[in-house]
Amino acid sequence: MAHSEQDRARSKLQGFLEDKLKWHDYTHLVVADEDMDPAAWFIHTIGLARAGDAELIITGTLDHALAMEVISDVVAYGRQAGGLADGQSPGPAVRIPVQLRDVSTPFVRSQRVAQASSRFGASIRVFQIVWADAAGRFPDDPAYDQAGSPQQKLWEAQT
Repeated sequence: MAHSEQDRARSKLQGFLEDKLKWHDYTHLVVADEDMDPAAWFIHTIGLARAGDAELIITGTLDHALAMEVISDVVAYGRQAGGLADGQSPGPAVRIPVQLRDVSTPFVRSQRVAQASSRFGASIRVFQIVWADAAGRFPDDPAYDQAGSPQQKLWEAQT
């Protein structure tokens, strides 16, 4: 039976992720397709749930290298603080201003962190790392610069 190109790509991704998870606590997966709205681009972790921690996701146009550094900062903060919670603002422990939002919904688990939930269960916790615009405002602030700092509000996404 012939495998489709999509099946081969999926198999290759699975192998890559399995190899990374053999040697590291977690890895990142970047999803930023040119056909997507840039606010919906995202980077998420795979592997934190293995230790009972929440998986993390950042959406939007934040530079990918910076986003991965921010994720590392938040992971370190969570380990030092004894865990993460909805609404936390880690302050100077993270290189840019961020807030954490619990986005542990069926939509997020199946449409945004499917690689993690397929490995660690459909009930994993997921926190969105929400980043501030250039003026230090977060997306819940009416003056937030969504045009200049687009990111998806997953806590408002489908449940």
